[in-house]
Formats: sequence, structure tokens, C-alpha cells
Amino acid sequence: MNITPSIIARKNISRNPGRSFCLISVMTLLAFFLFTGSVISISLSNGAVSTANRLGADIMFVPAGYDPHVDSILLSGKPSTFYLPNETENLINEIKENIGIELMTPQTFLGTLRASCCSYPVQLVGLDYESDFIVRPWLNETMHRNLQDGEIIIGYHVSGWPGDKLTFFGKNLTVAGRLEQTGMGFDAMIFMNRNTIAMLSNEAEKITGKKMRNDGSLTSVIMLKLKTGYDSVASSIEINRLLNDKGIFALFSKKFVNSIGDSLKIVSVIIKTGLIFLWVICVVIVGLIFAMIFSERKEEFGILRVIGADRNKLIRICISEVFMISFYGALLGVILGNVLIAAWSPFVVEAVHLPFLLPDLMGLIKYTVGAFVVSIMTGIIASMPPVIRASRADIMDITR
Repeated sequence: MNITPSIIARKNISRNPGRSFCLISVMTLLAFFLFTGSVISISLSNGAVSTANRLGADIMFVPAGYDPHVDSILLSGKPSTFYLPNETENLINEIKENIGIELMTPQTFLGTLRASCCSYPVQLVGLDYESDFIVRPWLNETMHRNLQDGEIIIGYHVSGWPGDKLTFFGKNLTVAGRLEQTGMGFDAMIFMNRNTIAMLSNEAEKITGKKMRNDGSLTSVIMLKLKTGYDSVASSIEINRLLNDKGIFALFSKKFVNSIGDSLKIVSVIIKTGLIFLWVICVVIVGLIFAMIFSERKEEFGILRVIGADRNKLIRICISEVFMISFYGALLGVILGNVLIAAWSPFVVEAVHLPFLLPDLMGLIKYTVGAFVVSIMTGIIASMPPVIRASRADIMDITR
């Protein structure tokens, strides 16, 4: 039987399971954090891009004092119910020529209850299909027709499939479609037309016994798209100057998107810095561990020299051992990383309050392979100095 370096390396690994377990664990942690850190970083970046692309409005009207809460609604889909004054649309129409409005559409938000009247708490959104330019384009990717009364389209994270019935405020609604993942709060929302949301609002008032709309308004936010050449910041300032005593506030969407971008940069820097620091620490730790291990095995290497192994063969034996340990650790690390990402990604948005959109299957494969290869190369690179020193083992080491 021809005894190859890989056979000797495999025997060395199995002969000392405790030592091998420690080394494999270090490589597992490295691969795990490299993979999960990279995927989380790119997912946050994808989510920010998705938010910017989906949020096609230049200005959003919200009730005065409610603008800080818009972030949590759009990013996490947190159930909320609030309404603009009933006269808001008329007030905007009176000044529309001064601020260059091209398109305008209202939306209605209605948070459901955690009670027997509702399947589960979720954000309901009523759209004006005739004027909508924000949500309708990508809703049409799911269903190529208008929503009928009593029909809903559910977000990616909402349980249900086309044809299912969901109950809200005692009314059964038919699922007409299901959205692709966006990485935003839209994934936890349910969309319907204005007639359906009006019916549910009336039922909600009956069930709760509280009047939600003091003046009969059925508008929570109004989205504006400006004509070419008009600046959203200047227009929102002018709108707030003209309407600052009417109970409404104009929030320019770039402020919202930029705040996401700023938060994303901070998180991204922290993740990338942590990954670099982790990589350096692992290189040092792996290098030190292999240095100690190979130093203790001088007698073993001396015996190999006695039976005819030259320095090149000793190097191949050591590198084979390092490669196997790194391979097992990297494989286990990326497997655990994929399991964690699959199981916990729905909770990340709520935890970090930022849009989170996972890469597609090919992207995940790319990051899996990348983390796997980098981890193996890290183990080999870190072990090279002690491997070279070990290859210099002399026959005299047997008697020392």
C-alpha cells in the first residue's frame, strides 16, 4: 500500500480528536462569521436600494407630529392607524401649481387587532388604484388586473396563498396574489382597494367602539411626485410654510431614504470592521495553534525523516492536515450560516430597523463558496510559517 501525505494527515487528525476538534471549531467560527457577516451586509445594501426604487414619491404628507413614525411603518410594517384631516387633498390642490405637483395619490393605513375578529395583527393598506403610482406598478407584477372589492394582495411574510380566505374585523377577504420579497415593511403588509379599506374601517369602529376618524377622513398619507425641475426639499419647506397650521406635515422622501443610507453606512462599517478584525484574530490564533502543535511534534517529524521523508514530503503532510481541518471547519461553518440566515432573516428587519433583502439563490451560493474558499485559504496561509519550520525537523530531534 502506497502511504501518501493525505493518508498520514488523516491518521494524524483522527489520532488526536481533541486537538482536531479545537482547530475545526476555530475554522467553523471563521467561516460562519465570514458568511453571515457578508450576507447581512449585502442584504442591508440590497434593502436600501429596494427602498429607494420602491419609494417613488418625492414628498409624503403625514399628520403633523407623526412623521417620526413613518420609518417604522415602511421599514417593519408595524400595524398603525392614523388619518390626515379630511380637507388635506383640497388644501394641496389649492397650492399644487405653486409647488409643481405632477402626480398625487392617497393611501389608508389600518392596523388590525390581536383578537378573534382578525386572523393576526398586520398593517392593512388601502390604495386608490386610479391615481396610485407607488405600489400599483409592482402589485401588477403579481396580478395583471385591478383589485376587486373584498380582494387583497399579501406581502411576502404574510401567511396565505391565492384563493385563501383571511378574516379581518369579522370580514372574510380573498387572497388574490402574493408579492415578491422587497426587504421593506411592504413584506408584512396587506393591500386592498379603497372600498374594501373603508368597509373594514367602519367594522373596526363598530368592534372597538371608538371613532377612529373624527372628521370622516379616510386618508393616512398622500404621496406626491413633482414635475421635472422642482426640488423636493424646497417644495416641502414651502408646503409646510403654507399649511403649517392645518395639522399636516410634508416630509420629503429623500430625507427618509438618506436616513436609511446613513444608518446603513454605519452598520456596514461596523460589520466590515468586525469581519476584518475577526479575520486577523483567526489568522493569529490559527498560526499560534499550529506553531505549538508542530513544535510538539518534532520527534514525529524526525522519525519521518529517518524513514526517508524529505522536507518537501513533510510540507505536503502538514499542508494536507491543515487543508483537511480547514475544509471540515469551513464546510460546517457555511452550513450553519445558511441555516441561521434561513431561520432568522425574517426577524432581522425588526431587530435593526433597516430594510433587509436577501440575495437570490445564485447570490447566496456565491457568498457560500466565497466564505468557504477564504476560510480554507486563511487556514493554509496562517499555518505556512509553522509548517516551514516543522519541515526543517532534523534526525537529531528524535533524541532530544
